Amino acid sequence: MKKYTQADFDAFEVIDGIKQCPSGDYSDIQVFSDRCSFGEECSFGEECSFGKWCSFSKQCSFGEDCSFGEECSFGEECSFGEWCSFGKWCSFGEDCSFGEECSFEGKGEYIGDYPFLAFVGFGSRIGSKVYFFNLQDGIYVRCGCWLSDIAGFRERVKAKNADAMYLDLCDLVERKFNRKNSK
Repeated sequence: MKKYTQADFDAFEVIDGIKQCPSGDYSDIQVFSDRCSFGEECSFGEECSFGKWCSFSKQCSFGEDCSFGEECSFGEECSFGEWCSFGKWCSFGEDCSFGEECSFEGKGEYIGDYPFLAFVGFGSRIGSKVYFFNLQDGIYVRCGCWLSDIAGFRERVKAKNADAMYLDLCDLVERKFNRKNSK
């Protein structure tokens, strides 16, 4: 696997405003610009920082202390090392795995066998996503720009007269995470 330097990275082609980054070893690069697109099987070292709108494809792996900006998206089978943190609007594909002590939006470390559950197709926008994070301090919900614990999310759903199916999702997630119902 080719190991890239900062000079290599800076010289990568930009198409339609997106830096095209081939598969390879990026462990020597610590700061990445916004709107990068990485190929399959890329690897990144400790303390990497990624800007907004970065996109990673299948089988990317990231070392310890990586942080990601808002609106990052990750393809299937991504794996993340210890101490990874994720900004607002990050989305994750199928089969993503998370190392120990990952933090979600500063709300704490995940617990249990499932760090999060994601549902697609709820709400007023087609393809909108709802994420439930299983954290030490409780279950947190990211739905669009809304982030709160599950009790706050239930209150918002009721106050906005939103689709009652959101409440059903809350019940399902609490059972899956083996938490007491917090209605």
